[in-house]
Amino acid sequence: MKRYVVDASAVAKCFIIEDYSDKALEVITAHVKGHLSLSAPSLIVYELGNIFWRHPRITPEKAYEFIEKFLDLQIDFVEIWSDAELLKNACAISKTRNLTFYDASYLAIVERDRAKLVTADEYLRNKAPNMVVLLKEFPHLRHLQAMTK
Repeated sequence: MKRYVVDASAVAKCFIIEDYSDKALEVITAHVKGHLSLSAPSLIVYELGNIFWRHPRITPEKAYEFIEKFLDLQIDFVEIWSDAELLKNACAISKTRNLTFYDASYLAIVERDRAKLVTADEYLRNKAPNMVVLLKEFPHLRHLQAMTK
């Protein structure tokens, strides 16, 4: 099964309708149906909470509901701090690629799992083009279904 790491910029589009929300829902649907496997550093929960907190039309109750729905998706959460090699690699990626530690945490998992990061963040893609697939360029669900047959 194809493995991907997903970041908050992609997941948030499942809850806040904007450009490429349909693609974000395709990625999540493919995960739920078992066509691909998603993981993320556990810090994604905090990033999503912050995105929802900043959004002018999302109440605290709605933010809580969104986070609960996200947690129900059975995404594999990785604790960067509990794996010395991941932590060391995240620190190195952050420094060498001039990225926040948050973003470097996603990329450390990508390297460990030989996966790709799904993101809506073009800046991050430009910093690590061989490790990242932009949400808008993610393959269609039909293609993923064919790959798993």
